Amino acid sequence: FGTVSIRSLVRTALDLNETWLNELIWREFFMSILWHFPHVTDTSFRPKYDAIQWRNNEEEFARWCDGMTGYTIVDAGMRELNATGFMHNRVRMITASFLTKHLLIDWRWGEAYFAGKLLDYELSSNNGNWQWAAGTGCDAAPYFRVFNPAEQTRKFDPGLGYVRRWVHELETPSYPQPVVDHAMARKRALKTYSSGLGRSI
Repeated sequence: FGTVSIRSLVRTALDLNETWLNELIWREFFMSILWHFPHVTDTSFRPKYDAIQWRNNEEEFARWCDGMTGYTIVDAGMRELNATGFMHNRVRMITASFLTKHLLIDWRWGEAYFAGKLLDYELSSNNGNWQWAAGTGCDAAPYFRVFNPAEQTRKFDPGLGYVRRWVHELETPSYPQPVVDHAMARKRALKTYSSGLGRSI
């Protein structure tokens, strides 16, 4: 992949940027997973997670794609992606978690959408991060971790600078109401995952 070796990049990054080095390590990790477990392109790394009954509501998926969910951090992220082909890693996690946990839409739908939009798209990283968010991957967030978009906004965009840059109609009547209630969606996600995995909650 290119003319600069990974070892050269690692040696340089050791003296310059730990965050970038960590991202490079994640990329190599996900490439290794894809090489050794090629089934992850179509199915969950952990097969038992393929028993989850996704809702796959097309109208809700369209609202997520368009940045019209009524959750400001999610909408800002999706609008940035659609406009620029980029989204910060934290916001990628939030939007992916929202799609898979709040809306119970198959992670493969989101993975495919990101693949068509991201300028920095790379198959193994995109797949690995989507499976991480959905809880289906080899080093995944536990299925019962459901990001609260409001808390994520307070923590990472307390002044709403990022949100206001992309959600221009914020605090106007034209901004949509939330597509789903967080508390209800979290409870539904836990029940759906637990049922699919044969566990009780």
